Amino acid sequence: MKPMRCLLLQLPLGAPAPAAVYGVATWDVAAPEAKPETSSAPLALLPPATRQTEVVALVPAAALSWHRVTLPAGLGHHSAKLQAALQGLLEDRLLQEPQQLHLALAPQWRAGSPAWVAACDKAWLQAHLHTLREAGWPVQRIVPEFAPPASGQRWHALGDEASGWLWCCDAEQGVSGWPVAAAAQLPSSWWANATLEAEPGLARWAQSRGLQPPALTDTHAHWHTAARGDWNLAQFDLQSDARTRQWQSLRRGVDALARQPQWRPARWGLAALLLSQLIGLQAWAWMTRQHWQAEQDTWTQMLQHSFPKVGVVIDAPLQMARELARLRQASGQLTAQDFEAQLHALGSALPQGVAAPARLDYQNGQLRWPTLALNAQQQSAFEQALQSQGLRLRDEGGMSRLQALEATP
Repeated sequence: MKPMRCLLLQLPLGAPAPAAVYGVATWDVAAPEAKPETSSAPLALLPPATRQTEVVALVPAAALSWHRVTLPAGLGHHSAKLQAALQGLLEDRLLQEPQQLHLALAPQWRAGSPAWVAACDKAWLQAHLHTLREAGWPVQRIVPEFAPPASGQRWHALGDEASGWLWCCDAEQGVSGWPVAAAAQLPSSWWANATLEAEPGLARWAQSRGLQPPALTDTHAHWHTAARGDWNLAQFDLQSDARTRQWQSLRRGVDALARQPQWRPARWGLAALLLSQLIGLQAWAWMTRQHWQAEQDTWTQMLQHSFPKVGVVIDAPLQMARELARLRQASGQLTAQDFEAQLHALGSALPQGVAAPARLDYQNGQLRWPTLALNAQQQSAFEQALQSQGLRLRDEGGMSRLQALEATP
């Protein structure tokens, strides 16, 4: 079984077409620090996406514009008015109608605080996502190629001297880019103390501009960084159903636990834990059955020893109680179901200062009377006193009912 992989697809700037070339990067999720395999290919030559593959769409930096807004207080992440409020704030800053653009807020944004918003052409993005889905590459996440950092400034030189681009990611200004051919016209103050990551094709160019020695990076290495970031542009109209996202996340976690080598000790430990729990439950159930059977045997022996005439034992405790009641009745001894015994118990259990009921009704071993007006403390003491004499008190719609405990259903 192959470990789960991540397939990143950089969307072309043009509309979907059979000849459109997608940037491709793949890597094992089990080895996030490993160097991704990068290439470019038209749609028909893309590597197949299996069930264990997470497909991530990368929106090129040139397709995005960045805007900083402060959302009004009271808006939550799941508010129905969030998209309308966002479109209203950006209406005067956009060259297109807000309804024609797909907007996405920064992760962990908060109402009342400045937050970055990414904007791109909605029809273009939806067309690419639809094409990928129809071709068998359903996209789980959408990430920007570059995003504003939390603080400071980062510069990236991508490509070569003929067609490369210089990108600046600034915590205050957002993401800006210039073709390498036009970068010489930038103000010199912008370059002061700038730190630059350059791909091999632009390393010599960066040094010739008098910049600080650039940090050399592999071609398309920033794709891997973008995929591992917190941004997800799949919001509002492009947002997957919440249950679907949760299921996909759970499935990825289960697949990682079931397939990745570094989780093998955890899998063995979990299997051992489940096996030990199963054995423990079986042993506990066996001991419980043995204990219950021993108690039943004891009751049966006691019943047959005390009342030899009982031939068939079905419920030993109940049958013994009935036999004892017959003996008391035959000897003239009062039981808890007799009127005299219940009347005596009622009189002795009444709280001090409370008058006895004016009307009593006795029938079928149960004594009834209109419910007395007692406070919570008196009622509790009254019930406990009756219970100590083998009787239980019930309140039924303004009437109190007294009966023997062993006769209570």
